[in-house]
Amino acid sequence: MPVSEPDYDAFLSCGRALDGPLARVLRRGVQRFARPWYRLRASRVFLDDVAEWASVEQALGRSRRLILLASPEAAASERVGRELAWWLEHRSARQILVVLTSGEYARSVPPAVRRALGEDPRWVDLRTAGPVDDANPRLRQAVAAIASAVREVPEADLVGEHVRQHRLSVRLARGALVLLTVALLVAGLVAVGQRGSAVAQARAATARGLASAAVANLRTDLALSQVLAAQAYRVEPNAQTRAALFSSLTASPQLDRYVPVGGEVSALASSADGRIAVAGTEDGRVVRVDLASGRRAEQRVGTRPVTAVATSANGGVVAAFSAGSALRWEVGSGATQQFGTPDLTDGLVAVSPSGRFTAVYSTVRENIDADGRTRGHRIVHDGQTGRRTERDDTSFPVYLLRLPSEDVLLEVSFFDWVRRAPSTLDVTATAVGNAVPAGGFSVGLSGNGDYFGYSAKGTSKVWRTTQRAYGFDTQDFLLPDGRADPSAVAIAGDGTRLAVADAGSIHVYDTTGPAAGERLQLEGNSETSFVEFLGGDDHLVSSTRDRLVLWDLTRNTRLGSALPTRVPLSCNACPPPLISSSHGKYAVAAGSGVSVGTSAESVGPPSEFGPVVWNSTGDKVFVVTSPEGIGETWDVRDGLRKSVRWQGDVIGERVLAMGVAPDDQRLVTVNELGDVQVFEGASLASARTIPLGRQGSLSAAVSADASRAAVATADSVVLVDTVGGTRRELPGAASAVAFTSDGLVVQRARSVEVWDADGTSLRRTVPRDPAYLPGIAVNPATTLVTQLRRDYVLVLTDLMSGELVGQVPVVGERDRFGRPGMAFADDRTVVTAVSDLPLFRWDLAEDDWVRAACASAGRDLTAEEWRRFVGTEPPGDLTCG
Repeated sequence: MPVSEPDYDAFLSCGRALDGPLARVLRRGVQRFARPWYRLRASRVFLDDVAEWASVEQALGRSRRLILLASPEAAASERVGRELAWWLEHRSARQILVVLTSGEYARSVPPAVRRALGEDPRWVDLRTAGPVDDANPRLRQAVAAIASAVREVPEADLVGEHVRQHRLSVRLARGALVLLTVALLVAGLVAVGQRGSAVAQARAATARGLASAAVANLRTDLALSQVLAAQAYRVEPNAQTRAALFSSLTASPQLDRYVPVGGEVSALASSADGRIAVAGTEDGRVVRVDLASGRRAEQRVGTRPVTAVATSANGGVVAAFSAGSALRWEVGSGATQQFGTPDLTDGLVAVSPSGRFTAVYSTVRENIDADGRTRGHRIVHDGQTGRRTERDDTSFPVYLLRLPSEDVLLEVSFFDWVRRAPSTLDVTATAVGNAVPAGGFSVGLSGNGDYFGYSAKGTSKVWRTTQRAYGFDTQDFLLPDGRADPSAVAIAGDGTRLAVADAGSIHVYDTTGPAAGERLQLEGNSETSFVEFLGGDDHLVSSTRDRLVLWDLTRNTRLGSALPTRVPLSCNACPPPLISSSHGKYAVAAGSGVSVGTSAESVGPPSEFGPVVWNSTGDKVFVVTSPEGIGETWDVRDGLRKSVRWQGDVIGERVLAMGVAPDDQRLVTVNELGDVQVFEGASLASARTIPLGRQGSLSAAVSADASRAAVATADSVVLVDTVGGTRRELPGAASAVAFTSDGLVVQRARSVEVWDADGTSLRRTVPRDPAYLPGIAVNPATTLVTQLRRDYVLVLTDLMSGELVGQVPVVGERDRFGRPGMAFADDRTVVTAVSDLPLFRWDLAEDDWVRAACASAGRDLTAEEWRRFVGTEPPGDLTCG
């Protein structure tokens, strides 16, 4: 058919059954993104929601681009396949933008489209975006990326335009309000109200602009993103600014903090003990940073960029090289020694572990033979005797230099590695072989000199430098993965971990074991020039522009910390661990084990523990062992000691919930049938049982005063008065229930309901994604609820507004074993439990989030940045935190 002049900026193709709601939200967002105030939309997007193929084909012919919401279901859709086939026949594949909503790229994008898009297609990942909601920061970020592609405008520029249009709209509204205020001055109090409204709108617009900029910078400048989000929340605490703050703190959870250097970083090294980082700068300085205290010291090396730095094992001696000059710096005494001549170029430096020897290598003449050898100048300075040894030798150009011990100088080239005696520079050993590819690679050497390796497109390899010979067939570790354009490579001292910087990301690989391959991807910066391991294999330091970046590979959030209580080993088919807290103490039961503080007890299978409940003073816990039904009170004041057995036995195969009254004289249990059993008195004798006999009960809860129990069943929620024995039913299936200080929260398939404690009044209903797992935790104030997604991501929702606060992964893919448990310790602290790992405490206090964001960013927002993102004169105080 003839193709007319395009009327649509994009055609949105999707599997309607799965992605229809998402498609409508994306379409609305893209059409409105960076929209001028005087237009209805910034772009026109056609959504495939019509039945006739002729209309669809006409819209395809009138569209400039095609947006594919890719999923396994969409790939199997006949309609989607027909639309893609038309596009590939009549349009260019370069005009297709893939938005991946579920599944893997290879299964979600049809083969013909994959071939047409090539090996490195551009696509947007929306697989873990969370709720389909305009307020969701992940969706807003995706809208910005899609709008950028549709309108062919760089994303950063388009985000800036979006913020400017917001400001313009606010200024227009403000101007109108000012005019109205002047006109109504005679009305007195009315004018004051209008002025207050204008100020509030201006403040809200400023906060929105800062929050939008924070989300836009998440992947390219995480330090800036965090200070923007902190300022946005300080200007106006609301759902949007809180979500932006949460997103900035949960992006790249392994990030520890940024450390300013004061100049563009041109070289990087770290001490063997992991306490000191040393950076060279483009303006000729070497900067030493104590990572524990934050103290900085610096020395000038020369007037040209410092291209190499090194340090002793404890950071006490630093060496640096700038073309024509080398520096040895003894930090404790402040003594420095400069050595070298102007003809020394392309230099490398090394310092021995004790700091006694400092070595310098520099190329002084290139390509003096047909094999590519050069004349390199070597200098070793003995700090103990003051003696300097110099020597010129012809060799292949040296890439890396180390002094791994006091009697070995290691030189690594693209063809061999050579060991010399530092005191004489005589060669003591040589290993020859071709270890690196022809191009497109970056090399690394472990701090102790034991392991050498490289990364290139398609593969990464690591060798031991201690073996006498090597070649392509003798590498110790080979990974069928590598980066196309790596900028830096770091290798852990034991060779078991590799870190490769590629553009702004750092890819961390395990080189050994059954799970060898990529383990982590560290993001948040537009560029990463250097990367080094700090001490062992679980901390890194990298550089981006004028800052160092510290990474802790053992952490998964900046919002919390691990507790000393370790969760007992559970199983994949077992219920989630059950958590209880009181007086700042934590107890957790899972399977056949109970842990309280740092103590643990277990029983032999098939016995298992039910919930653990604290007494009123926090020095005892109540424990039930099933299926025997044995109830016991354990003393926890000095360890974990069984003290008293209850007079009554618990009826049932498994205990779903348990609670105790504030005076410890009434205890209530609920079993797997929903039967409620009440124990009373100091001896906890069985007083009465209120049978429900509901097979398949999913969840139960007991109120804080043990006066009520709630049971979720397949057809209703049953509320039981544990004192009088009366019941009330809330019709409709429920998957979980939880009591708060003054209410009852019910989780249903598509909503979370908040009731009064008696179940007589429904206070509010919050939408729920049906993909979440059964189970909820609610804070005592009934303002926050946490739920788990099927990929074990913790989703936090505001129960007052229904807004998504944020989401964090509770456990990584490799550590999953059994379903996690979760519980609130107080209004602003939630605790999660994963089998055989320490309990983890998540801090949900927004003031603490601001402090954490500012501490991690290591900087304040500047006046220039405020003007750029807000467009107004900045306030007097832009201090973060």
